[in-house]
Amino acid sequence: MPSDVTGRIFDIQRYCIGDGPGIRTTVFFQGCRLRCPWCHNPESRFFAPRVSFRAESCIGCGRCRMLPPGEMCRRNPEMRCSGCGICVKECPAGALTLLGRLLRAEEVMNVVRRDRFFYAPSGGMTLSGGEPLAQIEFALALLECARREGIHTALETSGAVPREEFRRVIGKCDLVLFDIKAAPDRYRELTGADFTPIYENLKHLSDAGSRIILRTPLVQQWNVCGELFELLSQLLELPHVESAELLPYHALGRGKAAMAGSSEPAWETMSAPPPELLLDWEKRLGEKAASLGKAVPK
Repeated sequence: MPSDVTGRIFDIQRYCIGDGPGIRTTVFFQGCRLRCPWCHNPESRFFAPRVSFRAESCIGCGRCRMLPPGEMCRRNPEMRCSGCGICVKECPAGALTLLGRLLRAEEVMNVVRRDRFFYAPSGGMTLSGGEPLAQIEFALALLECARREGIHTALETSGAVPREEFRRVIGKCDLVLFDIKAAPDRYRELTGADFTPIYENLKHLSDAGSRIILRTPLVQQWNVCGELFELLSQLLELPHVESAELLPYHALGRGKAAMAGSSEPAWETMSAPPPELLLDWEKRLGEKAASLGKAVPK
């Protein structure tokens, strides 16, 4: 049964208004194969469970270090985190969080159903991450459960998954928020993935008639360039690509990698593009979309 399928998530956020139309519940999957420097959820990259430590919340009680023999914990500098979660349960101050909780689809749906009253007429559930399609069976189980109950579904994906896995999700959700990260010639440099298979997945999705909205983070001195604009303009011509949303860089990811026990990127080199550039791109992409009879980007 789909409701019995399990997967790893790092958060479920209710009453979201930026992850698709209307009021939504967003399920953040654990694990992503990309390595975008500006990622605002860097703690989601790890596929194995691990503990995130918020130092400013720690009261120094030491209970997290009182573990059974043989257990390993990142709170002990001589050990590495095993992801057991024992220290999280022992922490009275909420300074420790287990990333990659293993949940059944039905457990996730129980959270999603709480706000069902607020979803009508356009809200619903969004799968995000991390990369939801890196846990394809769990993603499909949640999409099937939601569809069976008449809950609108949106999927945010980078498209950086094998073709065979990507095609399994086509037709299973109401809307795809497809992330375009960079110009093709810099895709591997900035994300670790080649653009060609990502484009092929997008084109197949479009040819199959799926509703698509492109979403692109804009990070000055990293991915903002004329080639990226031209790519977005060309992708708007694909059938069923409704619009292109531009997402100026924000600093919400700062500190999250360190809390999860990995190194932070060079945040000081990142910033949002100048307002005039953002307005110019929005205007020109809006004109292109209008000329194709499509929606104007937000």
